[in-house]
Amino acid sequence: MRFRMLILGLAGALLSAHLSWAQLDTETPAQPSLDPAQIDAPFVHDELVVGLESGDLALPMLAMEMVGTITAQNPPINSFVIKLAPNLTMQDAGEFLRALPGVRYVEPNYLAFAFATPNDPSFSQQYGPQRIQANLAWDIWQPQRTVYIAIIDTGIDSNHPDLTNKMRRHSNGAVYGWNTLNNTTNALDDNGHGTHCAGIAAAEINNGVGIAGVAAWNPNVANARAYVQLMPVKVLSASGSGSLDAVARGITWAADNGAHILSLSLGAGSGAQQLQDAVNYAWNRGCLVVVAAGNGGSSSPQYPAYYTNSIAVAATDSADRLASFSQYGSWVDIAAPGVGILSTIPNNRYASYDGTSMACPHVAGAAAVLWSHNGSLTNAQLRAALETNVDPYQPYSGRTLAPNAGRLNVYRALQAVGGGGPTQPSLNSLSLNPTSVVGGNSSTGTVTLTAPAPSGGFVVNLSSSNTNIATVPSTVTVPAGATSANFTVSTRAVSSATSVTITASAGSVSRTATLTVNPSSSNVTLQSLTISPTSVWGGRSATGTVTLSGPAPAGGVVVQLRSSSSRASVPSTVTVPAGATSARFTIQTRSAFSITTVTITATYNGVSRSAQLTVWF
Repeated sequence: MRFRMLILGLAGALLSAHLSWAQLDTETPAQPSLDPAQIDAPFVHDELVVGLESGDLALPMLAMEMVGTITAQNPPINSFVIKLAPNLTMQDAGEFLRALPGVRYVEPNYLAFAFATPNDPSFSQQYGPQRIQANLAWDIWQPQRTVYIAIIDTGIDSNHPDLTNKMRRHSNGAVYGWNTLNNTTNALDDNGHGTHCAGIAAAEINNGVGIAGVAAWNPNVANARAYVQLMPVKVLSASGSGSLDAVARGITWAADNGAHILSLSLGAGSGAQQLQDAVNYAWNRGCLVVVAAGNGGSSSPQYPAYYTNSIAVAATDSADRLASFSQYGSWVDIAAPGVGILSTIPNNRYASYDGTSMACPHVAGAAAVLWSHNGSLTNAQLRAALETNVDPYQPYSGRTLAPNAGRLNVYRALQAVGGGGPTQPSLNSLSLNPTSVVGGNSSTGTVTLTAPAPSGGFVVNLSSSNTNIATVPSTVTVPAGATSANFTVSTRAVSSATSVTITASAGSVSRTATLTVNPSSSNVTLQSLTISPTSVWGGRSATGTVTLSGPAPAGGVVVQLRSSSSRASVPSTVTVPAGATSARFTIQTRSAFSITTVTITATYNGVSRSAQLTVWF
C-alpha cells in the first residue's frame, strides 16, 4: 500500500509540473482492466503496453522508467512495452501511467496465436473438434511427453490410413495391444465400434486424409502425431458385447502396460465388484478412466461410468443440447459431442454415428492434449481441469447433469493447466462441506483457483439465493500464492427442508453449489433400507444402506438390525453419523445346498423397514 501511495503521489507531482501538456490531442480510447482476475484473454504477466500522444515524450518516458524497464517500442505509433519492476502490480503501475498527461492508453500485452487449420478433407464436416475448440487448443499445444490412450472396446483397425501412424507399437513394429477374449496380441476390430471411437480421440491430423481427431496437432511441433498414441484393448466381440470380466481384465492390462488414459465406450445396467476394483486399480496407478454414460435416455446408473473414479460422459448435439438418448443425472460429470459424429471405420472408410460412445473419446482425446502438454498433472488435477473448464449445455426436457457440469472445452482446459504462456488464475470451483445442515448450523465453502493467486490476492464475489435462510460474506480473498480459500455459510432455523444456491464469481466465471437447510433433527425417522446386490452366491457379501428422513442429530442415530435367517448375518446396529442422512453395513452370507430368501430388517424409534436378499447355494 505504501508503494501504491508513493506511485500515485508521484503521478500528482508530475501532473502539476506539466500542465502544459493539456494542449495536446486528448482523444483517449477505452481503457481495459489491468486486474489479472478480470482479463479474459491470454497476456504476458508483469508487462504493460503504453501508447503515447505525439509531442514531447520526455515526461512519459521518465515515468515509464520509474515503474519498470522499456523492453520494446514501435516508434511509428508511439507504443512501448514495459517490463514492470518486482513487487509492482499491473493495476498500480497502470493507474500511475494513465494519470499522466500524454499517455493515450495503457493495456495488457495480450498474446496472439497462429490459427491452425488442418488439411484433412473432411474436417469441415466435423463439428465436434470445433465445438469443443480443439482447433484453438492445437494453436497453443506444446507437448512435453508421449501419452497413450487405451481404447477398450472392439479393437482398432490399425491399418486404417488415418490411424496407422497413431498406433503405439513395439520395437519390431507390431501394434501394442491386447485381446482379452482369447488372450492374444491380435486386437484388430471385427465390429467397427472401437475404430470409430479411436478416430474421434486421435485420428491423425493434417495428413491430407479423412478426418482430424481431437489429439493433437500444432504446425510448429515437429512429428506432432507421435505425442498421442493409441492402444487397442479388445474386450468386446464382433457382436459388440463382452463380459464384465473381460472388461475388467482389459482395464487392468491397460493400466499395467503404460496406458495413461482409458477410454471405455461401453457399459452395463448392473455393476460388479470386480469391475469397480479394476477401475479403482487403474485410478490408483495414476490413470484417467473416461466412460460413456449410456444411451438409455434415463437417469439410471450405467457401469463402469457410475463409479466414483470414472468420468461419466453424456452426449450433446451440434447446438449443445443434451441428446434425447443420453443418460443424465447428478452422477454424470461432463458432456461432449455425440450426435452425428463422423469418424473412422474399418477398411479405410468413414461413417457418422450417434451415442455417448462418441462423446467419450472426445473427452479422452482432450485429456491427452492436456496431459501431453503438462505431464506434471495428477489424474485428479487433470480431471478437475476437464470438468470445471466447460461451456454451458442445453438440458433436454428438464434433464440435467451434475451441478456445474457442462460441455467439454479443451481450449479453456488447456489454458487452465498452463497453455498459452504464463498461467493467469481464474475461478475453478466452489464446494460446500457439508452440503446439508440443520438450520442454525454452518457449512464451510471453499473456492479454488486454476493457478496461484497473484500479489495482492484474488478476490471472489459471493452471494446466496435466499439470504433469509443462508448468508455468506460478500467476498472471499484467496491469499497471494495460494489456490484456495474458505468462507462460512451461516444458516437460520427452518420449518421445512430448503435448498439455497451459493454463487461464487470472478470476472466472467461463476460457479454454484447447493446447500440443503433442514428443520430440527428431533423428528428424524427411518425412511428406507436397501440392499445391493439383491442376490449373491453363498459366501459372498452384500451391502445394506439405511436412509433417514433428514440429517442425524448430534451424536448420530443408532439403527437396530436383524436377519431372518442364519444364511445371512448382519451387525446388531449401524450408526448414521451426525449430519449424515445414510449409512452402510455389510451383510455376510454362508453357503448351503439351497436357495434362501432372507429378510433384513432395520428399526429406529419405532419405525421398521425391510428388504430381501436371495442367497444362492
